[in-house]
Amino acid sequence: MKNYSLIKIAAMSAVFVTAMAFSCQDHNLPNPDPVVNCKRIDGTPRAFPCEFEIVKVEFLRNNTSQVVRTVFPSDPNVELPINAAKFYGWGSGRSYIFMQYNIRVHVKRVANPSFLPVGGYEVMDYSLTPAYPPYPPLHDDLIGPGGWPPPGSPAANPVAFDMAIGETRTVEKMVTMQFNTEFPPVTLSYGPNIVSVVNNTTTIKLINAPYNYDRLRDVHEARIAINPSLTCEPGELCL
Repeated sequence: MKNYSLIKIAAMSAVFVTAMAFSCQDHNLPNPDPVVNCKRIDGTPRAFPCEFEIVKVEFLRNNTSQVVRTVFPSDPNVELPINAAKFYGWGSGRSYIFMQYNIRVHVKRVANPSFLPVGGYEVMDYSLTPAYPPYPPLHDDLIGPGGWPPPGSPAANPVAFDMAIGETRTVEKMVTMQFNTEFPPVTLSYGPNIVSVVNNTTTIKLINAPYNYDRLRDVHEARIAINPSLTCEPGELCL
């Protein structure tokens, strides 16, 4: 009977030790890449990890902090009320309209910097070229002659993103959009808008040899696409 008890205790101890071993192994497993948009636009991995993820972008009413619309990475489409813009104006016989909106960008740190930026990080917005002719790629994200220049160093409009991994901060800025309204359907004059976070040191390293990246979307630390369309809130005059 005594021998049976010893065998039972030994068996239970073995199970406990095995469970502890598996538990320790689980804690040592490497974390997967937390940012799904950290790859280049051709689907290949970027040479350096992306530091940030843009969690969402909020469009603010007029000159207030009230949120009108929110864009998430999973869906770039958003209807923006003309009447809620900070400013809007018609041009050339009402054939187009341009709007300015204040936005609030929510930025989450997901990795430590590979290189420290000079002067700080920057938040940039730009437009891509439409997918249809006859527009040339004047507003695409090509870097180099005829395209976008490398970022300034030190940063011209620095923002403080020196937070710990997992922390989220916000920054506000103004974006401008233009829509063709002469013939239906109303369309953007340019392509989708991109909001991104820039580390000037990492960007310059990726532009130069041996990497030779030539797209803004490949060299920035986070990006989110925004595909806006026009609407007018009930009871408002948007003419």
